[in-house]
Amino acid sequence: MFKKIAFFLTLAAASATTYAQYEDTSVDQRIGATNNNNEDSIKIGRGYISMFQQSLTDKNWAEAYTNWKWIFKNAPFAINGTYTQGPLMFYYLITTEKDDAKKLAYFNEMMTIFEARTKNLDALNSFAKTKSTMGDVLASKAEFYNWTAPNVKNSGYTLNKSYDNYKQAITTINEKGGREIEGSVLQTFFMISDAMFKANAKADSKANPFRTHYLQDYLDSKDACEKMLELAKEAQAAGDTATASKLVKKYDGPLAFIEQTFSASGAADQEQIVAIFTKSLAANKSDKNKLNSAINLMAANDCDTTEIYYQYAQAAYAIEPTYQSAIGCAQYAQKQGNQAESATYYDKALELANNDNVKGAICLRISKALAATDVEKSNSYIEKAITFNPGLAGKAYLQQAVNMVHADKLADAVALCKKAAEADITIAPSADRLKANIQHAQSVNAENARKKAEYDAFKEKQRKEEEFWKAGGEK
Repeated sequence: MFKKIAFFLTLAAASATTYAQYEDTSVDQRIGATNNNNEDSIKIGRGYISMFQQSLTDKNWAEAYTNWKWIFKNAPFAINGTYTQGPLMFYYLITTEKDDAKKLAYFNEMMTIFEARTKNLDALNSFAKTKSTMGDVLASKAEFYNWTAPNVKNSGYTLNKSYDNYKQAITTINEKGGREIEGSVLQTFFMISDAMFKANAKADSKANPFRTHYLQDYLDSKDACEKMLELAKEAQAAGDTATASKLVKKYDGPLAFIEQTFSASGAADQEQIVAIFTKSLAANKSDKNKLNSAINLMAANDCDTTEIYYQYAQAAYAIEPTYQSAIGCAQYAQKQGNQAESATYYDKALELANNDNVKGAICLRISKALAATDVEKSNSYIEKAITFNPGLAGKAYLQQAVNMVHADKLADAVALCKKAAEADITIAPSADRLKANIQHAQSVNAENARKKAEYDAFKEKQRKEEEFWKAGGEK
């Protein structure tokens, strides 16, 4: 998935087990470990490390590179900064270098850092104050590759490779853990996914082979941002407003970017999504995971009133009922006019939840499913959601605001946006954006009403004048 650089630390490779752990060791001990504890080498190494760190502070990238090179070759386990600060040094070397050959050499060395860090991660973690996971390393690699490779001649850069780097990093962090995925990383990943979608659309806009990947990337990126915003809400509840504000600042912007980019992409075209899943139903009919994934994708993209959505839901429910498939079956029953059966499936969806928090989330999902057809019932599930999980109040009020828009009660919708923002700091930016859109619509409506009133008054005046002259012009 990413380019292998043909470079090895000979000593480290030959004696990997020797350097498996450096817990409770000093910098001098780690320099000596790869230099036979030679006192002169330790002294020289300490000097190079000191000069490397000072050069970074001074932003003297050329000097930092000279010092880094000695450390990387002769004391690869001396400091973690060799691997964490080295890529930034190379980034500046690459961006300021004019010679293409030197740019490429710097780029290849930078990629070698990630190769070596991946290989020796356990040893580096053994003495690090802040431990890193493979996902953390891959995320950093994806960022630096994306920032530099497009501007380096013969780097082998492709959009596909950049996408694969980000995808591998995010998948690894989701599966095996890691520090938080930065909002900027999620935003860049989705921007690249969007570019991939557009690149594939050039060949055939109607049958874009990347569409299902793009839809999933949208849900995954959006979900990751929303989970971090949930942590902001927890911090706020605990009285840590500084952390809450910091998380909102880091993730609300990327979430808005992801939603706006997706909305403008045209990927959620119902006709195309229906065509994709209609074609794949036969192949997926016995695979509950693929069926449920398709249900989620269609529900998230306003395709949950289509026949193919109902077929996927029924097929998934027949294999193993889940709350997603139960909601789909409920929607189908409701469409058929069977309200009792619909209510049974909705109750089943709640029954399949294993705690009140999940039940609250399911109620919001049901509310959204009912919003376009039964606002009153949709609002009733919003109230249930808050009962199950008071922490969902902000999201619940925001959904109610959307319901009021459906009911053309814009003043009520604005009031609910304010209520949502007050209830949940993580909802505030989204609520404010919806409120602004509604108020803009109100302004447009008011202007249209004013113009209509003027026009009606003009027509009435014209009518009276015509009647006056038809009557002979006499009062």
